[in-house]
Amino acid sequence: MSAWLLELSFGPVQGFIAAARRSGDLWAGSFILSELVRAAATELLAQKAQLIYPVARRVEQEKLCENSNLSNILLARVDAPDEQAVRALAEAVKCAARKCLQDLASDARGKWEAAGVRLRDDFWRSQLDDAIEAYAAWALIPAAGQGDKSAYRVAYERLKQTLAARKNTRDFTPMFPLAEAGKGTGVPKCSFDGLRESVLPAGRTEFPPRFGLSRGEQLDALGCIKRIVGRKESFTALTRFAVDGWLQQLDEASRGALAAAHEPLVKEAIGLTTRANGNGGIYRSFSYDGGLLFPERFEIAGKESQGNADAEKELLALGKVLRPLWQKQKYGRPCPYAVLVVADGDRMGRFVDKAQSAEQHTRISKAVASFADRVPEVARASRGQCVFAGGEDLTVLLPLATVVDAAQALQKAFKEAMADVVAELVGDDEAARPTLRVGAAICHVLEPLGVIRQRAAAAEKFAKGEAGLEQQGNALGLKLHIRAGHEIGVRLRFGEGDSGGLAFLARWQQAYAKNQLPGRLAYDTRAIALRCRAIGAASAVAEGEFRRLVERARQSGGSEKICEPLPEHLFARRAALAGEDDGDTAGLMRLADELILARWLSAASEAQISALQGGQ
Repeated sequence: MSAWLLELSFGPVQGFIAAARRSGDLWAGSFILSELVRAAATELLAQKAQLIYPVARRVEQEKLCENSNLSNILLARVDAPDEQAVRALAEAVKCAARKCLQDLASDARGKWEAAGVRLRDDFWRSQLDDAIEAYAAWALIPAAGQGDKSAYRVAYERLKQTLAARKNTRDFTPMFPLAEAGKGTGVPKCSFDGLRESVLPAGRTEFPPRFGLSRGEQLDALGCIKRIVGRKESFTALTRFAVDGWLQQLDEASRGALAAAHEPLVKEAIGLTTRANGNGGIYRSFSYDGGLLFPERFEIAGKESQGNADAEKELLALGKVLRPLWQKQKYGRPCPYAVLVVADGDRMGRFVDKAQSAEQHTRISKAVASFADRVPEVARASRGQCVFAGGEDLTVLLPLATVVDAAQALQKAFKEAMADVVAELVGDDEAARPTLRVGAAICHVLEPLGVIRQRAAAAEKFAKGEAGLEQQGNALGLKLHIRAGHEIGVRLRFGEGDSGGLAFLARWQQAYAKNQLPGRLAYDTRAIALRCRAIGAASAVAEGEFRRLVERARQSGGSEKICEPLPEHLFARRAALAGEDDGDTAGLMRLADELILARWLSAASEAQISALQGGQ
C-alpha cells in the first residue's frame, strides 16, 4: 500500500449559491452545495480515508444543523495500491455527490408535480446532468522528503499544482445543448441569472403560493430545487431583518396585534406570508417574514388576493392594525433596507502552506471549524442569521443597527479560535498571521438576492484593500447602495480600540439614534469639502469652516448645541482622516461618508430614510 493525498473541488458556487432572488434561495443554494460535499466526504470516510479538511465531525453532524455547513473543497489522505485505485475512489466520491443532487431533485420534482405543476422533462434532465463541476487531483506521498521539505509537504505542493492544472483544462461542454438541437427556441430564461432555460410549463403564470413565485418569474432546474429546500421555516426572510428595528420600537400591544393579524395569512389557502420560527426563536414576538409591513408589499398582496374572499378579509383586518402605526410620527413605515455580510480570511492560503504535516493541516482545520461553529450564535446575538459558514468563508444577514457590532464580534471570534494554531505555526510574525475581513452591503429588500450577494462580495474585496497596501485586510468594508443609484463606502480597520474608525462610527450611530446630531451635519460637511476643493483652498481653511459648522450646529429637532464630547470627537476624527486621501487633505469627505452611513445604520423607519436622502 502507498499513501496518497487526494483533493476534490465541487461547484459552481455561482450556480448553487449566488444565483438567487430571495433570501431562501441564497440559503438553499448554500445548503445544497454543502450537502453535495457532505455526501462526497461521507463516501471518503466509508472508504477509510483520513479527512484532513474539513474535520470529520462537521461531516457527521445532522444535515439540517445550522453549524454543519461545508465548503466546496475536500482534502484527504488515502491508502491505495496504485494510481488506478485512487482514480476509482475519486470517481466514487464524485458519484456520491451526483446521487445526492439527484435525490434532492427527485424530491423537489415530486412536490412540484404533486401540486399540479408539470415541469419540462428534457430541460430538467439536461440541466441536472451538468449541474455539478467536480475536479479531483492526487499525489503520491514519497517515502522521504526533499531537502528541508517533509514527504507530506512535497506531496501537498504537487497536489496543488496538479489540481490547478486540472481546473485549467476543464471540460468545455456545450452550455445550451437543447437550444442547439432546436428545442430551446422561444423558451424563457431563468429569472435568477438568465443563463438557463426555464423548466416551468409554457404559458402558466399562476402557481401555488408554497413555491413563492412572483408573477412572470421563471425557474431552471436548480431554481425549482431551491424553492423546495428554501421554503423551510427554519430560515428567515430578508424582509424580517429589515423590519426588526421598527418592530422593536413598537409597544408590546401593537406588536401582539400585528402578530395576531398575520396568523391567518400563513394558511396555505391564503399563503401571503411565511413564518420565521427558526434562528433560535429570537423572533418569537413577531414570527413572520414581515413583508406585508411594507406599503408596497401590502398593496401587491391586495391585488393578488382579489377574488379570494378569505384573503381579502384577513388583509382588511391587518390593514386596520397597520395603517394607524404607519401614520404615527413615532413609528412611520418600516425601513426597507437590510445588510448582507460576506467575510473571508486574509493570508489563509499562505498560512495553510506553513503546515508541514497532515497533523498540522488537521489542527488548522479544527481551528477553522471551531470558528465556523461559533458564527450562528454570533449572528444571533446581533439579531441576524448565518446563511453559510463553511470555514473562514461565511455569509450572514443582519439588521441595519447591529452590523458594526456583529462585524467586530466575528473578527474577535476568528482571532480567538485561531490563536493556538497561529502561535504554533507563525509565532510572533504579525505579517504572517491570518486575519478576517468583513464586507457588508446595505441594500433595499426589493433588490434581487443575486445582486445583493454580488454587492456584498464587492464590499468584502473593498475590505481587503488595494494590493500592496501595508495594512491589507483585517477590516470592515461597509457599502451603502441607495436604491436611487448612489453608493457610499467606508473601510475601517479592526483592533484599533477607542481611537479607531469603528469606535467613531459606533459613536456617530449612537448619537443619531438619540437625536444628538443634526441630520444636515454630514451633508454640510461634504459641501464644505467640495467647495474648498473647487477653489483650491488650503486644508487649514477647510478645517476652520468645519469648526464653525460644528459650533453652530444644533441637536436634531431642537435648539440645544451638540453636547460634549461629540464636538471633540468630530474634530479628532477629522484630524485622523486628514491627509489619507490626496483629494481630501482635510479629511472632510471621508468624515461626511462616515456620518451618512452612521445615520443610515440608526434608521428604523422609512421617514428617517427619506430625510437622509433629502439631506435633512
